[in-house]
Amino acid sequence: MSKEKQTETEQKNVSYARLVYEALPEMWSFHFVSGIILTVITRLITWLMTEVAETAGGAATTANIKTVLFSWRGPVMLVLDIILVLAYIAVEILAQIYLTDDILKGRTSGIRRELGMGFKALRHFCTPTGVLVVIFIIFAVPLVGVGFSISLTKSFYVPNFIMDVVYANRLYALAYVAVIILLVWVIFRYCFILHAMLLEGKSSAEARSESSAIVKAHGGRIIASLIGTCLLLFVFCLAAYMLFCYLPGMLVQRMGQDLPHDRVIDYISVLTTDSGTELDYRIMAYRILSAFVLLVGGLIFMSVTFLCGAYLMLRFTRIYLEHSGNGPAEFLERPKKSHYRGKVIFMFTMIALMAVLAFFLGAGYNEIFDKEEPVRIVAHRTGGKLESENSLEGLYAAIEHGCYGSETDVQRTKDGFYVINHDNDFKRLTGVAKAPKNMTMDEIKELRIRDTTGSGRLLPVVTIEEMLDVIKDKEKLFIELKGSTADRQMADDIVRIVRNKDCVDDVVLISLNYDVIDYAETNYPEFETGTLFFAGVGNVAKLNCDLLIMEEEMSTDDRIRQIHNAGKQAIVWTVNTEKSMRKFLDSDVDGVITDEIELAERVQKELDERTEYEVFEDKLEDLWE
Repeated sequence: MSKEKQTETEQKNVSYARLVYEALPEMWSFHFVSGIILTVITRLITWLMTEVAETAGGAATTANIKTVLFSWRGPVMLVLDIILVLAYIAVEILAQIYLTDDILKGRTSGIRRELGMGFKALRHFCTPTGVLVVIFIIFAVPLVGVGFSISLTKSFYVPNFIMDVVYANRLYALAYVAVIILLVWVIFRYCFILHAMLLEGKSSAEARSESSAIVKAHGGRIIASLIGTCLLLFVFCLAAYMLFCYLPGMLVQRMGQDLPHDRVIDYISVLTTDSGTELDYRIMAYRILSAFVLLVGGLIFMSVTFLCGAYLMLRFTRIYLEHSGNGPAEFLERPKKSHYRGKVIFMFTMIALMAVLAFFLGAGYNEIFDKEEPVRIVAHRTGGKLESENSLEGLYAAIEHGCYGSETDVQRTKDGFYVINHDNDFKRLTGVAKAPKNMTMDEIKELRIRDTTGSGRLLPVVTIEEMLDVIKDKEKLFIELKGSTADRQMADDIVRIVRNKDCVDDVVLISLNYDVIDYAETNYPEFETGTLFFAGVGNVAKLNCDLLIMEEEMSTDDRIRQIHNAGKQAIVWTVNTEKSMRKFLDSDVDGVITDEIELAERVQKELDERTEYEVFEDKLEDLWE
C-alpha cells in the first residue's frame, strides 16, 4: 500500500465545517506564497518588456502602436504578455482548483505540488476553446464582475472616453447592456469548464458539454448555493471590516477631533532636542496611532478577504464534484495539518512591522504628505459640463472657475481652415453626417450646434482663432490635433496660427498620434507638447514631448515618478468620478482633465479639510490590494 493510501486510511471523518477550519492555514499559506511568486514573475517580465519597449524610443503606447506592431518588438512583447497572463491563470486559478480538490478529497497538499500541477495544466489551453476561456478570464469576467478572474486584470474596464460615446448614444448603450447580459449567461453556462478539464482530464469540447449539462440540470440549486455562500462571506467580511477597520477608526478620529490638523511639526527636532510642546507630542501620537490602526486593520481585513476568496473556490469545487458525481462520500481530516501557531506568530510579526512603519509615517507626516502645489484642473472639451462642449462659452466658464486650462479638439477643413469638433463628423451635434475634411469653411459656418447642456441654444462651430482670442493670457489651451487630418501639416499650420496670435505660452499641442507630437517637439521646441495614450509599456518619459497624458489605469505611482524624474509633467484623462477625483487630486500628478469641474472643486475642498486619519485612509487605501 502506498504511503498516501496508508495515510488516507488513517484519517478520521470530519464535518465539512471542521474540514474548512483545518484547511484555512493551507489556503492562507498558498495565497501568501503564490502572491510572492507572482510578484517576482511580474517584475521580471515587466523588466523584459521595458527593455524591448525602450528600443522603440522609450515606450510602446497606443500613440505609437503602429511603429511597435510592425517591427520585431510586437511579437516579442505579445509573447511576454501571454507568458505573464498564463502564469497568473496557472497560479491564481488552476493551482487553486487542484488545491481545493485535494482538500475535499483528503489528499496531502503542498504549494510546490499545486503550483506544478497548475503550470502543467496550461497545456489544456492550446485549443480554440482554451484560448476563448483565457480571453473570458482576462476581459469578460472583470468587465461583468461575475466568475473567477486573475488579479492582473481584475481592474480591467472600458476606457472612459469610449464609455462616454456609448452612454451618449441610446442604441450603443442598449447594445452594451445586451453584451453584458450575454457574457453573464455564457460565463454561468460554462462555469465548470476548468474543473472538468483539470479534475477529470476532459477535452475542452467535452468539458464545455459537461458544464452546460450540469448548469441546465441544476442551475437553480447552483445559483441558490452560490448566493447563500456569497451572503455568508459578505457577513464575514463586513464583520471583519467593522471590528478591525471601522470601529477602531471611529475611536481614533474622536481622539483627534479637538486637535489642529494643519500644524507642521519638525519631528527630528522634537525627538532629538526635546523642544516640542505638549500639543506637538499629542498630534504626533495621534498621527502614529492613525497610521497603525489603518495598517493593522488593512492587514487583517486583507487576510479575511483572501480566505473568503479561497473558500469561495472551495465551495465552487465542491458544487462541481457533487453534481458531476465525483464528490467524496464523506470528508477526511487534513493528513498534514498546518498548525495555527506558526501563522499566529507570523501575523504578530507583521503587526510589529506595521507599528514600526506607522511610527515613521506618523512622525514624518508633513514631509511625506504635504503637497507643494495643488493638482491643476483642465476642463475637458473647453468647459466640461459647465457649458456646451467645445464652445467659447465653455472657455469663459473654465476661466471663471479658475481652471488652469481647457482642452479642445481641432480638425482641418476641406479648404485648409481649422475648426473645433471632437467627433469624426458633425452628425451628433448638428445632424449633418459630414466630416470637417469634406466640407469647406463656408459650409461649416452654416451649421448650428445643439447646446450639449440641453438649454436648446443653437451655437456656431468655433474656429481655433476664436478660441485663442478668448484664452490669451488667461488660461492654457490644450489643443488636440484630432482625427485623420492630424498630420505634420496640421502641426505646421497650428503653430503658424498660434504664433500670429502671440499665444505660444498659452498653448499646449497634444495628440493621440505620436508621430505628429514628435515632429512638433523636434521642430518647434518653444511649444509645450503632450502625447495622449490609454495603454502602454516601457519608459514613457523617453517619448519626445513635455507632457505625458494618460488614461486613469496607466497612471500608476511608479509611472508618475518616472515621468517627474525626467523633468516632464504627468496628466490624467478623463477623470470624472468622485473616486477617481479623490485619488488623483491627492496624488503627485500635475493635472487632471475632467468634465466635472464643480465636482473637482468640491473634492479639492474636502481634501483640504481632511484630518490626518482621513489622509492616511486615502493614502493607504490601495496598500493591501
